[in-house]
Amino acid sequence: MEQEPKYLLIVRAKAGLKVRDTPRPESEGGVARRSEPVGKQLYAYDIHWIGPVQYARLVPQNPLKPEWVRVAEADNSVVYVDVIALEGSTGGDNGVGAIAAALNRIADALLVLAGSKK
Repeated sequence: MEQEPKYLLIVRAKAGLKVRDTPRPESEGGVARRSEPVGKQLYAYDIHWIGPVQYARLVPQNPLKPEWVRVAEADNSVVYVDVIALEGSTGGDNGVGAIAAALNRIADALLVLAGSKK
């Protein structure tokens, strides 16, 4: 069973972003796997608070090697990525899905109404 990503992350840190093997900094043993440039899009399964820092568990390039990136500091003084919840995830569509469903129902009703006037 394959897990679907819940978030789209867009790197906004000017110096880019380091993808690590664990949700911890280099000073605590986290190993940098690679760097991603500003504007790069990454997908994440979850976002967690680890101490005063928010980390995202990425969809890894290699499924056998987990990947993590910093999202933001606790006080939001530093934000490393923009987080966009994907449709179907909790709160992800901000009501857009419900609006689209309502519009589809209205369109169906109009088609039925137009068909009955012939």
